[in-house]
Amino acid sequence: MPDADERIRRLERRIARERSARAEAEALLEAKSRELYDLNQQLGRFAAELEGRVEERTRELACAREHALELAERDQLTGLANRTRFTRALEESIVASRRDGRRFALFLLDLDRFKDINDSLGHEAGDVFLQRTARRLRLIFGRDAVVARLGGDEFAALLPARPETDLVRIGESVIRAVRRPLPHRGRSLEASCSIGIAVFPEDARSGSDLQRFADIALYRSKASRGVATRFDPAMSRAIEARHALGSDFVQAIRDGGIEPWFQPIVDGASCRTVGVEALARWTHPTLGFLSPAAFLGLAEERGLMHDLFAAMMRRACPLARTWIRAGRLDYLSINLSPSQFKLGSVADDVIALLAELDFPPQALTVEVTEEVLLNDLARARVQLERLAAHGVRIALDDFGIGYSNIGYLRQLPIQTLKLDRLLTQDVATEHKARSILSAIVQIARALDLHMVSEGVEDSSQALWLTHLGCRSLQGYLFGRPMPADAFATHLGLDPLRRIA
Repeated sequence: MPDADERIRRLERRIARERSARAEAEALLEAKSRELYDLNQQLGRFAAELEGRVEERTRELACAREHALELAERDQLTGLANRTRFTRALEESIVASRRDGRRFALFLLDLDRFKDINDSLGHEAGDVFLQRTARRLRLIFGRDAVVARLGGDEFAALLPARPETDLVRIGESVIRAVRRPLPHRGRSLEASCSIGIAVFPEDARSGSDLQRFADIALYRSKASRGVATRFDPAMSRAIEARHALGSDFVQAIRDGGIEPWFQPIVDGASCRTVGVEALARWTHPTLGFLSPAAFLGLAEERGLMHDLFAAMMRRACPLARTWIRAGRLDYLSINLSPSQFKLGSVADDVIALLAELDFPPQALTVEVTEEVLLNDLARARVQLERLAAHGVRIALDDFGIGYSNIGYLRQLPIQTLKLDRLLTQDVATEHKARSILSAIVQIARALDLHMVSEGVEDSSQALWLTHLGCRSLQGYLFGRPMPADAFATHLGLDPLRRIA
């Protein structure tokens, strides 16, 4: 049956086509599935890689943050903690102490004579000294301590303080370590330090009080230099009293409460008063008469020596001008403080005061100590030469103590030597004292220097000094420092009389 066979063939062809199409579809599906599988694998690998990169970047950011925090809390020069880290460590220590009852100590350190290293050897040497000092501090205080550089030459340390711990002894160990000379480029870097110590919670109940009390102890240490001091409540009361006295002193300068007292300088041969030294005196409204030792330190601390000098000049010069014009006196002598030379304008200040007060420069002698010269010889020379060029006489005070460097006498425009009492006190009883003094007199004559002997207290001493060639004498034998009216009477003048 042809039709039946044909239908069968068509059916077979159709089935074949369908099989072929199905096979192609299956092959295409398999290819697409494989492609999707590969894409899925790639996406998985990409996701894993991306996750790894994110984790790595997260770690990098965390490390960068930690590094930034470390830099923010680290002193770049010494590697110690800085003030920010110290403040945080102090707060953490207080929290731990309140929670666990643990004591801890705060050490505040201030380097003594560090400025000398910077000034004489340069800031590079100063930086080296700070770096090596930091290493020594870390070694002495140990791993349990937080050691910080607060700025400049100021350091601090926080460390556990067990009851048996001798904190002052630890401080003394630190001082000994800092004192050891440090070799640097063939030179020796040397300084010391002063330390103040306070303990939490025994001495203070807050971080600010702990720092304040440690600073008070440090202040006490710096008065002696190179010692470690544990805070005592009595120190706080003393500081408060000193602060009040300082405020009173400032007011006294403003109100004219600081007055000059006068001590005569006489010619040993004729006993005529040739000069007078003006010395500051202060009668406190409640404490009464105060010696210079009670307030000159305050003036130095508060930077008031220029104001004190100006106040003394304004009180003393008009009086001295009266006595000079009366023919009873040749010159006025007054002290310049080492701190005044740090300003770099002391000569101009003195010259301006002389003009303001109409006082003859040649009738003024300014006394300087060797400390002025030791601090900065070049700067001192410039200022002293300017004063000398203006006619003011320069006296080197307290000659015979300290270094007594003869070189100063030829390098500087010094016209007068004021011999310290240590040189003159035994001249009447000791041959060696007379021999030393005689040698100094010979040097002074060779350099055409005038001499004034201080501390003359008896006539035999005065006779020997005059005999040896030191004619100008000053001391209790001829008069103690006295108020202006008493000195006018001493000169044989009516204290109420003023000569225009």
